[in-house]
Amino acid sequence: MEQWGMNTMSKKASVLALAAAFTIGIGACGGGGGSSSSSSGTVAGVAIDGPVTSGSIIVYNADGTTCSSAASSSDSSAKFSLNLGSCTLPVSLELSGGTDVVHSSLSSTYPQPNMRSLIGSSTQTVANISPFSTLIFYSIVKGNGNNLTAAGVTTSNAASSITTQASTILKAFGFGADLNTDGSSDSNFNPITSSLGTLNLATFTSASEALSETIRRVAKAAGGVSTTNVGQLFIALGQDLSDGTLDGSMGSSSISSPISGFSMDSVRAYAMSNALFVLNEMFSSTGLTVTDQSGSQKSALSAIKTATTTVNSSATTSFDSVKPNTNLTSQWTSAKSTALTLLGKSSLSDLGISSDLTTSASISSRGSLSVNSTLAAALADSSQVATYSANVKNANNSFVSSSTFNVALSSITLTDYPSNTASTLTPSTPSVSSGVLTVTLPSATTVSASNLGLLNSTSASTASATPPVLNFTLKNLPQGSGTAGVTMTLLDGSNSTRDSGERYISATFNLPWTSDGTTLTLKDASSASVSYYAAPDSSASSASLSQSAVGSLAVTSSGVSGNSSTQTTLKMKIAQLFNTAATNGNSTLAKAMTSGTPAGSYYYSVSFSGISLAATDSSSNTSAFSSVQGTFTVK
Repeated sequence: MEQWGMNTMSKKASVLALAAAFTIGIGACGGGGGSSSSSSGTVAGVAIDGPVTSGSIIVYNADGTTCSSAASSSDSSAKFSLNLGSCTLPVSLELSGGTDVVHSSLSSTYPQPNMRSLIGSSTQTVANISPFSTLIFYSIVKGNGNNLTAAGVTTSNAASSITTQASTILKAFGFGADLNTDGSSDSNFNPITSSLGTLNLATFTSASEALSETIRRVAKAAGGVSTTNVGQLFIALGQDLSDGTLDGSMGSSSISSPISGFSMDSVRAYAMSNALFVLNEMFSSTGLTVTDQSGSQKSALSAIKTATTTVNSSATTSFDSVKPNTNLTSQWTSAKSTALTLLGKSSLSDLGISSDLTTSASISSRGSLSVNSTLAAALADSSQVATYSANVKNANNSFVSSSTFNVALSSITLTDYPSNTASTLTPSTPSVSSGVLTVTLPSATTVSASNLGLLNSTSASTASATPPVLNFTLKNLPQGSGTAGVTMTLLDGSNSTRDSGERYISATFNLPWTSDGTTLTLKDASSASVSYYAAPDSSASSASLSQSAVGSLAVTSSGVSGNSSTQTTLKMKIAQLFNTAATNGNSTLAKAMTSGTPAGSYYYSVSFSGISLAATDSSSNTSAFSSVQGTFTVK
């Protein structure tokens, strides 16, 4: 059971909670709007694909203009320092040129697109640049180039965005970036803001090479391992992951493939499938092989170990004790499902792979590489793309099903409690379109106004009323952990446009979560940032809700073991929000959200990132979604 909540809002509360119910129980911590600001601080970092020495670093102000005084370069240890004294935060970083120590030691030419990173505020002291920071950057800017302002990134929300998108990237393409050489892992690791030291430098270098290698193999399958192709694939995959799910869309907008003749569906399927074989190499004593610009491969394990010591001579370079964590095994499971479907195979043994990755098996215990090299090569061979083209759609469906918290659309119901008697309300057939799950109660199916009226009363804490509960069943729980970002919006009326005289509230949260594949655990929410309109208002006001206010909405889940998976029913009280602002001391917000009667129509929406969601209909069609919306009537 978890508890989280929001504010007092007679009608608003009920939709916000309803939205919450569909967000798979994700609550939150602060975010919100803000403006740019100047910085007088110094920020340090390391440039790593392999370690990149003598690379040029350009700093861009929040509006995308160059902050020329902060320009710098990585030194012979791939480290750099930036003086942001005259820059306008948040800023973005671009690394170009330089020498990749791993690649140069292999005496081959490798594509090296520019890498990107972010500095969100004056409190950020570390800003590493890597393939991971590059994906994070593109997932945050969403096609706005260097203009963070245009992308809606401010000093107030940048840190939250970096945390959320880092979580998304590590779940989808983490390759063990958050692992340590002693066999432990760091649940708080962030590729941009975490320091790299003796225990995590080698594993992060190896993971960075693995991510780039996966993209290179996709580029080879798409027609060529060029700097342009690799760079464009990073942009496309980053944009795709901006909504938390690798589904071919950036929110409700479809993403076009950057490579002619190789669809975005193919990009997704080949990225996940190649990731399986890259992971299999990494987690063997044989180690990773890397693809050069001609398409040839060389073993990189020794080069990675040696390059690590150029950054830190004290760093541990043995990978023998490294063990997967749940992020890594979740990535493995999703990649395996995708690869088997794309290649038309049924088991790991068909791929020549001896065993799954597990959290109990270190690299040394897993032994030398076992793989069907012909099938591995086929996934990076443009001449074989036509052979597997018919399987691309099913491969992506398989990935979405295995890597997401999957909702059974037929399971979604609302339990109302008129006169404290349970009554099940069935929504119109829920559907997913362009990444949006729509769940609406038919106009003839109404929520009890008398029950909500009691909940909205000033004595709601003692009133004889039970908050309505939204119920739905999760068909799949992927393993992993992360931080979910949620924005819930509720307003009077039957559509998303606020008209004069209507109340409106939008709250932004972050909430850490973990899943072991059987149980989804939501950790304590912290404060929430709120934008709202009282009914007569012509401009928005802002507010915040304390942890106790956010924690007043109860979420209960129960696991029921089935034959093939564990199903978890999530139940969320959707009207507890009505009095939480009042009972937790935010009287101004409570007053603004209170109305004389709860009767009427309500519209809600919830958008979220940092957690992957999908819905499956009665025909077994599965679609990813990153937001929920709908309407209901109180009578």
